[in-house]
Amino acid sequence: MPTLSESLAQLSDSLAKLSRRAKEAEDRAAAARAQTHEQVQARVAETRAAAERRRQEMIARGAAAKSELASNWAQLRNQVHQEMETIHAKMNELRAEHEADVAERRAEWAESYALDAVDFANDAIDEAEAAVLDAMDLRTKADSKADTKAAPPG
Repeated sequence: MPTLSESLAQLSDSLAKLSRRAKEAEDRAAAARAQTHEQVQARVAETRAAAERRRQEMIARGAAAKSELASNWAQLRNQVHQEMETIHAKMNELRAEHEADVAERRAEWAESYALDAVDFANDAIDEAEAAVLDAMDLRTKADSKADTKAAPPG
């Protein structure tokens, strides 16, 4: 893509050429006053042929520019599409990471809860065992006292 300076130089050159062509047309028109009808008609035919060549060149340049524009537009659309695909893939990746993080936190919480439940169950077993042993000991003492009380002195 040309710089601003290059574009201005190109435009200036085009205007200079246009000015020269206008001066040449003016000079030919002045010279036509001294020419015969056939010479003027030949010059008109030459001028029209030159105009048709320039018109065909403009059409060709326009077609080339249109083709280039279409190509550039397609390229831009493809680039945007690829960028959007990259963004969507990254979003899906982040979503999956987030879901994995959430699942990891939930699993850690569940494991912690299970360990706490096992600890609680172990404490309950210890308490139950201690209560059973305490009850047995108290029963043994009670039975012993009952036997002493029931036995005759003597």
